Amino acid sequence: MPEGIVAGAVYGKNSPQWLLCNQVIGSLGLRFSPINWHLVADEIAYIVDDCDADVVFFDKDFAPQVASMRAKTPKVKMWVCMDGAVDGAVTLDSLLNEAPADAKAPAHSRKGGVVGYTGGTSGRPKGAVRSASTGGDPKMMMAMLQGWGMLRMFPTPVQLVAAPLYHAMPTAWYTIGCALGTTFVTMGKFDASQALVAIEKFNINGFYMPPILLKRLMRAPAELAAKAKGKVMTIMSSGAACPTSVKQGINDMFGPVLYEMYGASEVGGVTIMDPENMLKKPLSCGKPAAGMDVILLDDNKQKIEKANVAGEIFVTGFVIDGYHKQEAKTKEAMFGNYFSVGDVGYFDEDGFLYISDRKIDMVVSGGVNIYPAQVEEVLSGHPDLEDVAVFGIPDEEFGERVHAALKPYAGRNLTGESVLKWCDGKLGKFQLPKAADITFHSEDFPRSDAGKLRKKDLKAQILAAPRSKL
Repeated sequence: MPEGIVAGAVYGKNSPQWLLCNQVIGSLGLRFSPINWHLVADEIAYIVDDCDADVVFFDKDFAPQVASMRAKTPKVKMWVCMDGAVDGAVTLDSLLNEAPADAKAPAHSRKGGVVGYTGGTSGRPKGAVRSASTGGDPKMMMAMLQGWGMLRMFPTPVQLVAAPLYHAMPTAWYTIGCALGTTFVTMGKFDASQALVAIEKFNINGFYMPPILLKRLMRAPAELAAKAKGKVMTIMSSGAACPTSVKQGINDMFGPVLYEMYGASEVGGVTIMDPENMLKKPLSCGKPAAGMDVILLDDNKQKIEKANVAGEIFVTGFVIDGYHKQEAKTKEAMFGNYFSVGDVGYFDEDGFLYISDRKIDMVVSGGVNIYPAQVEEVLSGHPDLEDVAVFGIPDEEFGERVHAALKPYAGRNLTGESVLKWCDGKLGKFQLPKAADITFHSEDFPRSDAGKLRKKDLKAQILAAPRSKL
């Protein structure tokens, strides 16, 4: 590899090559950034440049996007195609063939670590920086593994990797699994029936899945689930609140093996709900995980001690070092050595945490974080729109889905389909609403005297409208 490389990124779907490149980056002490392949080329180019990636590993299917972003990513010294040959890129096979059979990672003084990108209200994603792990107290680490349910998979842990590895939680499960000597079975694209077949075929005994994938797993043929039931010892879910119906359904399929985690890229796994209490307190996200301290603060930054009183959630423990190149954003999120992502919740009398609201307008749809400001920024550029507002509305399958309220200029005729066609290539499709979830309005949106949109009021108006699909 070229001299002076200190950071690497992986831009691809789940595969053995993805796992290999991640390990190579770690072994060389490079700082690692996983990339959400659903994003459009301009968004990916921003991340590649912002994380200072020197080398980018990518799937051949994404060669057109790579070609279009090269001019915007001058810091990249090497592009490596993981599964084929592409003009202007080195092949992963050639790098492997160059290495001797007894190759060892050379000595280095690089700091390593991870910069994982999470969306923000500024319209651009923020890089969450974590230093390379230096280990920890053995008793505490053992308590963490016990709390996460990972010890249930011993003595022969075999993990299904089905959720996209660009998300923090699947990567965390994979990373910890590596340290435990786990065998991994990867899925490039999730299919519920194939997942159950893989569980039976490879004796998979643990995996992470967000609620949306668990719900699809529940719809798979019963005969496949029956063959897998006795093998699975641990399932972890997070990314969105797991509906009670899903908790009950997974319990019926596999027995009491489901754990639920509340957390975020910035703060790691904050609380854990164990199988024993999963159905006893189905609306709770559990108790603080090993190594984590959770406090609630009121609007005056005073600690809330009483049960059932909501406040902003602040966490210390395995929190990030800060946001990459955004010191002001880091300070804004901190209270001493505690970190907040803007979530609001409360503890009950037994010490179980409940999430009640979010101060930021993030939409969590099927375990994927979607940030309205990014969508609004694109829609605001439409020549026929006077005002836009984007927010989440309830959805039975995905938890939430994106809704866009649009105010066209007088005399302009638009349809949901025409607006989405205009957005093509400007945003990832997963960030956009469906045509049925675009409403057009002739009256001004409610705003404060300072011009700030009262999005909560607008959302209430739309949800109250006589539209059955809402």
